[in-house]
Amino acid sequence: MSRPDHDLPALRLELAGIAAGTTLQQRAQAVLERLDRILHFDAAWLAVRDPERRRHTPLATTGPDEPLRRYFLTPEADAEVDSLDLNRWRPPMLVGEIPIPLPELRAWAEHLLPAGFRGGLAAGLFTATGRHVGFLSLLSEYPHRPDRIDRRIVAAVTSVIADELDRTMQISETAQIVGAATAGIVLTRGGHTLPLPGLPDHRLLTRGSPVLTTAARELADTRAHISFLAPLPGSDRDALVRVTALDCAVPDLDHLSAAVLLSAPGDLRGLETLDLRVLGLLIDGTTSIPAIAAALGVDATRVADALGAALVALSVPNLTAAAVRALRTGLRIPPQLAEADTVTTA
Repeated sequence: MSRPDHDLPALRLELAGIAAGTTLQQRAQAVLERLDRILHFDAAWLAVRDPERRRHTPLATTGPDEPLRRYFLTPEADAEVDSLDLNRWRPPMLVGEIPIPLPELRAWAEHLLPAGFRGGLAAGLFTATGRHVGFLSLLSEYPHRPDRIDRRIVAAVTSVIADELDRTMQISETAQIVGAATAGIVLTRGGHTLPLPGLPDHRLLTRGSPVLTTAARELADTRAHISFLAPLPGSDRDALVRVTALDCAVPDLDHLSAAVLLSAPGDLRGLETLDLRVLGLLIDGTTSIPAIAAALGVDATRVADALGAALVALSVPNLTAAAVRALRTGLRIPPQLAEADTVTTA
């Protein structure tokens, strides 16, 4: 007698309702425990994938998971998963559908068959927007479990599971501390960009842009958060936007590195564009007036006036204190963002 099908809409709602306040690992464990009550597998593995390092990192496991754990520690694991098209969207794959004899696959020949597993199901986890975030593997001692009904159930919930494990949602919640943000992206370790849920992107936040390069370099030094001002290309020469970058890296987990947000420049305390560029150079280590003047292509007198204005605006007694306060408040334009035609010598 065939098993009755499950109430898939109810299961999707239940998985989507897993407490958002819990950790990623706790949510993953809750997913496996809920699936186990329906599918009754012997072991399971739920992992996130780092596409830049081409590796899978487990979030939760159940049952005798050591064979899977050993397999995914091997450098060849991701390549083998990729060869089965499981790093691209496709329906979940049952063991009986694998187009290669099991003894010819390293996962099965060296790890799973010796451990007594004969059946299984594997599924890439893709969010509702199509981003690949992880991998689900269910294993059984019986060659015909999981079966086609199990596959249908898993296929119906993989996007819900992926959305639950998508760290860009968590990063988006963190980014809400910048309440007036008008645009934003998620920056990866390798310099790629991903959408930040709830905010549009912006031309300043394209891959390899000076803004993102500067944000990544400064975050690598601070590992916290940084803020600075940037010119708006194509606008009035004094039009500025505030850039805020929040470190969100979990290096042992995935490739997501930071949230980079744009907002209105805020209170500039009367400082003009030249003053802010001078402060940017001061913070970057250029401390002599002639060197700053040469870097900006202006007269040394203008630089001296800009430094004097900065001392007054920041309410500090000396240039060292001015650099510290400008860095803390983000009242600076980093020299990497300077454009030759944005400062005149008149």
